[in-house]
Amino acid sequence: MKHSVCSIMLRQSMAMLLILSFSVSAAMAQDILIKNVQIFDGENSTLISGKDVVVTDNTISAIVDSGGSEQSYAEVIDGKGGFLTPGLIDVHSHATMGVEEDEYMEGDQAYVQIHSAMEMGEMLMRGVTTMRDAAGNAFGLKRMIDQGLVPGPRIYPAGAMISQYSGHGDFRPQNPNALPKKWGGPLGPGEVSGHVLLANGVDEMTAATRQQLFLGATQIKIAVAGGVSSFTDPLYVVEFRPEEIRAAVDAAADYGTYVMAHSHSPDGVIRAVENGVRSIEHGSLLNEEAAQLMAKNDVVYVPSVQVLAQLKPLYTDPIRKAKLQKAMEGTSEAMKLAKKYGLLIGFGTDLLFSYEGRKDQLKDLGLRKEWFTSAEIMVQATGNGGKIVGMTGQRNPYGKIGVIEEDAMADILIYTRNPLEDVSIVEDYENNLAFIMKDGKVYKNAL
Repeated sequence: MKHSVCSIMLRQSMAMLLILSFSVSAAMAQDILIKNVQIFDGENSTLISGKDVVVTDNTISAIVDSGGSEQSYAEVIDGKGGFLTPGLIDVHSHATMGVEEDEYMEGDQAYVQIHSAMEMGEMLMRGVTTMRDAAGNAFGLKRMIDQGLVPGPRIYPAGAMISQYSGHGDFRPQNPNALPKKWGGPLGPGEVSGHVLLANGVDEMTAATRQQLFLGATQIKIAVAGGVSSFTDPLYVVEFRPEEIRAAVDAAADYGTYVMAHSHSPDGVIRAVENGVRSIEHGSLLNEEAAQLMAKNDVVYVPSVQVLAQLKPLYTDPIRKAKLQKAMEGTSEAMKLAKKYGLLIGFGTDLLFSYEGRKDQLKDLGLRKEWFTSAEIMVQATGNGGKIVGMTGQRNPYGKIGVIEEDAMADILIYTRNPLEDVSIVEDYENNLAFIMKDGKVYKNAL
């Protein structure tokens, strides 16, 4: 009897070992080996040679020496001597702003969202595998992409940009009947659709911030100075009182995340940084004091260059035309100050309200060669971007991105030419970008 029981237990143990062995073999069989490449890791300007990349499911599981056995891999991809990089990260983009301005603010939102879904697929095919959405109702779009229903970059949504009355997000008509909602007026353009939200005072700012977090925002976007696209706030205007900014920062911190702030003016930058904002967007009029303060507080800087050229033919009215010109004139000095003080700089485009104009997304990279080397720009577009979206902390819905290293998410591009020598080749993605992988899934392989 005892012998029989022992035999049964032995057979069960052997069966379990076979199952485990089969499971391990099946898991190994899912690995993808990418070989014959020179690797840019997203952080260092020196290319890595003699190494291959192993992808398991949606992560990079190993960086191994070249020349090993390939038999255990389910698939072997020959990079044919190409240049392997992390996926590009646009840390100031607007997923839903590809339509014309009036359509975006007050038009058919079903059209806006469908148009955006179409655009996201095109953005992914340019090599942009992640974007930090800097304002707009992109929650449904993010969900569709995460579920694999439509192709596109993974989205870190901010939700509605929070603005004060007469601020950068206030697009109400300028007449005496356009009363604020708190005085009996209607919701402003863009508020109904969830693209912007107007708030005044500490209590309203706290509520507005918490509302975006409720909807799924990974970070919060506020406007703390005048903007080019708006009509009632010159660029020098400082928006939100210190206590209002602090209210947003505190509410975001309670959820483990941070606030990004639109500001062209140095005064807006200074007030924002002094009250806990961790990411400055645009900053085209930065001065020494603002740049020094950002460096002291480890605040990241996300300039947008191409958008100024994109908006020039669109903004012909005297108000926005003048503001645009001022921002263009200040950009070069701002970039020099950012480099002087060693700010962490991200690749952000901010292109809006023109489907054709947004196709020039990657031209922003080439324009930066006036101030940075191609290798520095590629770091901005990959490793720095990963650090910026990583500031979401526990709010981060994804893994580590922007780098080629073990346990990072498998967002991988292969170029036929070296972008570290000339980043302009990234713009011509149709001819130079041979391979696109996002989240371990191959979207293009022309190797």
